[in-house]
Amino acid sequence: MLKRISLFILIFLFAFSACAELEIVCSLFPQYDFTRRIAGDRAHVTKLLPDGIDSHGYEPSARDMVKTDMADLFIYTDDLLEGWVKNLSGGLTNVKMIHCAEGIDLEKLNEEWESASDHDHDHGHEHSYDAHIWLDPTLSMKMCENILNALIAADPAGEEIYKANYEKLIQELAELDNAFFTLFEENKDKTLYFGGKFAYSHFLRRYHVPFVTAYANCSDEGEPGMRRIITIISEMNESGAKTIFTDEMSSGQIAQAIASETNAEILLFHTAHNLSKDDMAKNLSYLDIMYMNLENIKLALSVNAEAE
Repeated sequence: MLKRISLFILIFLFAFSACAELEIVCSLFPQYDFTRRIAGDRAHVTKLLPDGIDSHGYEPSARDMVKTDMADLFIYTDDLLEGWVKNLSGGLTNVKMIHCAEGIDLEKLNEEWESASDHDHDHGHEHSYDAHIWLDPTLSMKMCENILNALIAADPAGEEIYKANYEKLIQELAELDNAFFTLFEENKDKTLYFGGKFAYSHFLRRYHVPFVTAYANCSDEGEPGMRRIITIISEMNESGAKTIFTDEMSSGQIAQAIASETNAEILLFHTAHNLSKDDMAKNLSYLDIMYMNLENIKLALSVNAEAE
């Protein structure tokens, strides 16, 4: 009887281990969303950055370190783009760390951006590295490829499921990319105006969009000077532009100051690096956010065209 019970326990433990989920922690929302799409039911995926918190001022707590170290995988963007990961990784001993920007030449992208912005949009700003690589859907595809490879390495038995989910997601990202290309092809040389923290270099580089920005970059350091604000107001009034974008984490004060002097509407261009508690509760996806951005850009281009 005891042998039968022992055999039953062994069978139960084997079956449990065979179907146990991967435990995965992701640094920011895009990695979290891509991972849960590709992993499906074979992983329990959580986001480390608390809902509604800007990653630029985030510092991982001791609880964050414990949570992350207990996972099978920790998926983040890159050491260069998420400096706080260095503080986190110093306390990690067990989890496998996956930087999903691997294979993306950040130095080259930065040089391309500096060259294009200096040539076409020289407003006296120096642009630092922009962490929001996922705003270019083709770079999101590379992130997804790295996530797929990490999942297969951690759980070879789930390879077919992971690949099927990945292929579907890649198709949807390609459709998103095409939608933006079509929009800007139909609205060539139309300028977008930004009054919030500037985190859109990868998006604007991908689609060759002219822009005017109040901020040099998405860093919390520094505010645009009065001369810069006056310049944007003058350019918007001269062009007849009646829309200005701000980001989801901005106080909106600079955009509001510009809008009040130009009779412009303030629109949201979501950077998708994190969601509010309400948006997380709605189970919004990266694609949901990007298609909302698409609709707001359509509105901006339409309103600006009517005002010309």
